[in-house]
Amino acid sequence: MKKAIPLAAVLVVGTAAYLTKGAIVPAEAPRGLQSAAQLTVPQAARAPEPATDARPIEAGSTVGFGLPVRRDRNCDVRFDDYVTADGEVFSAYSCTPHAPRATHPYEHYDNGSLEVLAYADPEAAALLGRRLAASDPDTAYDMLVRAAALDGNVDHLARLADQAFSAFRIDGALQVDNIKRRYELAALATRLGGDPAPARFLRSTLIEAGVNADSLGRLDDRVDALAESVRGIQRAVFGEIRYGGQTDA
Repeated sequence: MKKAIPLAAVLVVGTAAYLTKGAIVPAEAPRGLQSAAQLTVPQAARAPEPATDARPIEAGSTVGFGLPVRRDRNCDVRFDDYVTADGEVFSAYSCTPHAPRATHPYEHYDNGSLEVLAYADPEAAALLGRRLAASDPDTAYDMLVRAAALDGNVDHLARLADQAFSAFRIDGALQVDNIKRRYELAALATRLGGDPAPARFLRSTLIEAGVNADSLGRLDDRVDALAESVRGIQRAVFGEIRYGGQTDA
C-alpha cells in the first residue's frame, strides 16, 4: 500500500525563485502546526532504499497534480518508492545534485552565532533554519520566515513547506493540516511577490476536501498575521517595508 505521497513542488510552480522561537509566529499558532511537522516523511522512514523501478524525471516535466519541476534546479529529479520501519511503502520525489554545492560561508559558525547574525542577515537565518529542521521545527519555521522577510526570497518558504509539511496523503487520506500550512506559506509567498498559482491550487484542494468558508477565513487571518510579522521585521531592521507591502512614508 502506498504510505504517503509528498508534493514537494507545490509551492515552487511558475517562477525561478520558488518555491523554520521569535516574534515571527503569532503567540497562538494553529493547533496543527507542530503535529503537522511530526507527520513528515523523513521521520516516518528508516534508512530508505529506493525501489528498483525508480523513475528519472526531467527538469521541467510534469511530476504530479499538473505541477512542473523547476527548470533551474541543479539536480536530477526522481520519483522513488521507499520502505518505512513498518514495512509499508511510500513514494517521494528526490533531487540528486549534478555536482557538489559550494560550502556556505557561514558553515563553520555555531548555532548561537548564527542566531545573533540572523537578526539582520537572511543567509544566517536561512542556514540556521535548515540546521534546526529536525531538532527544533518551530525555531526552524521562524528562521526561514525571517529569512524571507529580510531578503524577499520565497525560496525560503518553499524549503520550509518541503521540510515540515511535505506529506500530501497518508494511506490515501488527504493530510488537510499539512495542506493548510502549505497554503499559508504559499499565500505569504504571494504577498512577497511570488506566483499566486500555488496558493490558488491549495485553496481549491482545501475546498474540495470540505474545508468551509469559516475555516478558510481563519487561514487567511493567519496569513495576515504572518505578513504583518514580516513587515514588522523589516521595519525593525531597515526602518521601512521593502518586501510585501508599500514602503513606509
